[in-house]
Amino acid sequence: MVDPNAKTILLICTAGITSGLLVKNMQTAADEQRLNLHIYSAPAIIAEQIIQNQKVDVLMIGPQSEYEIARLKDFLNYKAVPYKLIKKDDYETLDGEAVLKDGLTLLN
Repeated sequence: MVDPNAKTILLICTAGITSGLLVKNMQTAADEQRLNLHIYSAPAIIAEQIIQNQKVDVLMIGPQSEYEIARLKDFLNYKAVPYKLIKKDDYETLDGEAVLKDGLTLLN
């Protein structure tokens, strides 16, 4: 069960396979730092629906889904959800700590 007080970081990408592995690495890094975070991933195609219906504090976008920024930008600004494109190197190496660090910067 997810702590309702936890901050939420959503990763979106095209297919979800790599981002699922990255989420696991990010959650491990967050747990090691004793951060109260809920990190999960979803396909980019349903991002707007998720943001509309669930609490999302930060959106991280997989590099192959960069085109989604144009589609979601106005909606994200309206909902006041900070977002960032995940660095390609961090994504390809599944560097959960680096992506978590970028996400935490957006939270603060």
